[in-house]
Amino acid sequence: MRTQEQINYLKQTHSRPVQAMDLIDQDKVDFLLDYYYSSNDIVQKNTGPKSLHIKQGDGLVDDVIDKLKDLIGEFDVRAIQFFDVTSPHVLHNDDDSHYPNTYKAVTLPLYIEGEGVPKLVFFDQYYYHGPVKLFNGRKKDPEVFYNQPLTEYSKLENVNTNPIPEYLKGKLLGHLKDKWLEGLSIQSYFPWIIGSGIIFDSLQIHCASNFLAEGVTRKIGLSIFTQK
Repeated sequence: MRTQEQINYLKQTHSRPVQAMDLIDQDKVDFLLDYYYSSNDIVQKNTGPKSLHIKQGDGLVDDVIDKLKDLIGEFDVRAIQFFDVTSPHVLHNDDDSHYPNTYKAVTLPLYIEGEGVPKLVFFDQYYYHGPVKLFNGRKKDPEVFYNQPLTEYSKLENVNTNPIPEYLKGKLLGHLKDKWLEGLSIQSYFPWIIGSGIIFDSLQIHCASNFLAEGVTRKIGLSIFTQK
């Protein structure tokens, strides 16, 4: 649990999500995908996704880090990982209990299998007390890999009493139960554009859109997690 002083500090670093277009070129995309496909260290999580952690200091994305610092200021990297998914991720934040001053997270879309355009959806709500996945009202804890299940939202910041409009739920969030969305409000969402970078506060609640309904069967991306 963070202290109120730590939370107040983090709030000073918050800003709305942004999408940096053409953060990396196609050659860099191909280089990163080749690295991923050739690795023997890919981990299959019990929740479905595959991931590959990158050791800091190996130089794989040093050029990307330099560009990000020009955009969002100085930071330290706390983790870098590929993710490879065939089902949309549920509501969560990208916190790490080992880093009280967690800062921005960056998603780099690298590959889409299918004809649709997935989205990354952000909500007005934040959670400051550790890595979580949101399952409001669920009686039995779901299976998780790292983030702990949050089954009631009393400690969420900015809980909203107005329901998310049905057309947005249908367009973006069909993979989520209505109960899980109670108290949440959509702030923004961004299309998965290869080579772009979607930059957001690590503690902001977010999720993937229901990309299976959009005709997409697989996504591969790279996540960069930072701290101040």
